[in-house]
Amino acid sequence: TYDPDNSTLFLVCPAGVAQPGPVIYKSTGELVWADPTLGGCDDLNYQTFEGEGHLTLWVGSGLAGSGAQVGSGFALILNNQYEVIRNISAVNPDNTDLHEFKIPGPNNDTALLTAYNPVPLDLSSIGGPVDGWYLNSLIQEVDIATGRVIFNWSSVDHIALTESFNNITISKTGTSQANPWDAVHINSIDKDSAGNYLISSRHCKTIYKISRNGTIIWRLGGHLTDFTPIGNETFFNWQHHARWRNNETQISLFDDGAAVLPGEDVVNEVVASGKFLIVDEAAMTVELAKRYLPSPSKFVSCSYFRALTEPYGDTVVVGYGLHPWVTVHDASTQDVIFSAVIGPNASVTGVSNYRVFQTSTDVFVGRPSAPPSVAIVNGNTTTNNTTTTIYVSWNGATHVASYTVLTGDNSAAVERKVVNVPKSGFETAVSVSTESLSAYVVVEALDAGGRVLGRS
Repeated sequence: TYDPDNSTLFLVCPAGVAQPGPVIYKSTGELVWADPTLGGCDDLNYQTFEGEGHLTLWVGSGLAGSGAQVGSGFALILNNQYEVIRNISAVNPDNTDLHEFKIPGPNNDTALLTAYNPVPLDLSSIGGPVDGWYLNSLIQEVDIATGRVIFNWSSVDHIALTESFNNITISKTGTSQANPWDAVHINSIDKDSAGNYLISSRHCKTIYKISRNGTIIWRLGGHLTDFTPIGNETFFNWQHHARWRNNETQISLFDDGAAVLPGEDVVNEVVASGKFLIVDEAAMTVELAKRYLPSPSKFVSCSYFRALTEPYGDTVVVGYGLHPWVTVHDASTQDVIFSAVIGPNASVTGVSNYRVFQTSTDVFVGRPSAPPSVAIVNGNTTTNNTTTTIYVSWNGATHVASYTVLTGDNSAAVERKVVNVPKSGFETAVSVSTESLSAYVVVEALDAGGRVLGRS
């Protein structure tokens, strides 16, 4: 049975909702934490920084599934009290893009970031204007403590225009700084143990391995692939979230199979899926290891995704971007063992989520700095209403097992116990006799061992 102890947490940033912001859910759908004050976000994750686990995310303007499909904002690191402790930015006029914020090991003290910047360029060789504009894809590794750029790489300096599958004659882009041609569209960065970089270029349908001096070591996929396929299903189209796996012998990715481009919708495959590819850098061959298909809609044309494939323990979680679906698979059998929707269960509904990550309450302990929230209704004996209902919630607290209602005649001594009830969902309703309450009421949050975690 999946998640028998209800410890799994899903980290998401839903877009297209009334109050966008980072959200954590349990596998039951119960809300754990939400903070709309941070605004539109992407890539909520749990990563190691300074030797400890932290929440990380991107905040800013832009949306992965609409418009230019890039963003301008900042990367944030939060502690387990949900307080921002670091604000990181790429060194770029348009700040940091939404697609990637990874803190690589082993030191976990730098940030891998994507950024975009339109630059003037002659695009006549591929059917564009001579005085054209090119959307330059940047990757940067930034020292988190100082903000110093350790590594800077740009697509315009290394990737030929002819590698792109984004047809400029159809898109009618590249005509101005406000309408640049997005030839490459980098959407993920990883780093190997030797210090080389792995980047995913959606619009070139290529994964590039880049050396520390910036040269391209090899290409996987696209027009100029350096690898020979073994067997079927090694191809991918418009992919996202390329990551090294299994001691850098495999690459996981999300094979979108389709794309929304300016002027056209492209469908190359009938279904999107997560894939693990065996990459033999000595023999220069690639072979499919695992493929994770969506369910129950596996035969629907899953177009226009922006998503990820991410292992967690003995499972693999797959998110589907513009389709608000999440599936969890048995890593070995590839079977779907859990599925959920973040918005209406339809194709493109307006609710989307760029990436979804898993963690658990065994790993992440949320300890909000704010106290539990309490609201009291009814409790007016003059109208013969003899029951008072106390509503209590604690946004972000991951380990509350029960609540105790205390009362007292003055604010300095609210100590008489009225009742203890199990926590029930994000907000717990506690009904008590109005006559059992004195002038002051306090609610304490307790963990499973009876230890007081917080007090209203």
